[in-house]
Amino acid sequence: MNVRLNRFLRLPCTAVLLTCLIGCGSRDNWMPMKVGKQWNYQVRAGFDRRIEPITVRRQITVASADGYELAGPLGLSRVAWKHGSLVAESTVNARFFPPIPLLVPGVELTKEIPKQVAVWHGRVVVLGKENPASATLTERNDKVDLGTRKVNAILATLTLKMPRGKIQLDSWYQEGVGLIQQEQRTGGIRIVQLQLLDKSND
Repeated sequence: MNVRLNRFLRLPCTAVLLTCLIGCGSRDNWMPMKVGKQWNYQVRAGFDRRIEPITVRRQITVASADGYELAGPLGLSRVAWKHGSLVAESTVNARFFPPIPLLVPGVELTKEIPKQVAVWHGRVVVLGKENPASATLTERNDKVDLGTRKVNAILATLTLKMPRGKIQLDSWYQEGVGLIQQEQRTGGIRIVQLQLLDKSND
């Protein structure tokens, strides 16, 4: 596995990538946001276990839309809702041209068969090096076990292909709460998992 690619979405960049955005409107409710809001996640990577916060730092313009800058232990991420889709312009150590789709709420889904909801072609700058890339985003209904309860969620699977490898990012969103669980897989192997510990501060 190429070192640059492996570091691209690695802990805790994974959390920063898909911990997103705005707090009004029916679609936005899948990731309700406002400046100062914080989520706390338990992150598992191999034998490593730790808790990491992600905080909405400020409101900014992202991809010509109203978006937010999020702060985590390793740096900043920029995301926005645009044309009904949640998109990322940048993560801790990567930038996307054009912004990459993360979630498309409002699509009729089933639990059994994932539905392709977006296709992306563009460029990714990782650690200062630019690469051509493509991605697909599929979604389906699912349930997530949060320990004391199971909740209904949308499972959004982003598959990103770059010249030297492929990354799969599975993200579960609960309506009214936001990102509740996420897993990154490389070569079919789970590299990192994060799970929401609480609904954090408002």
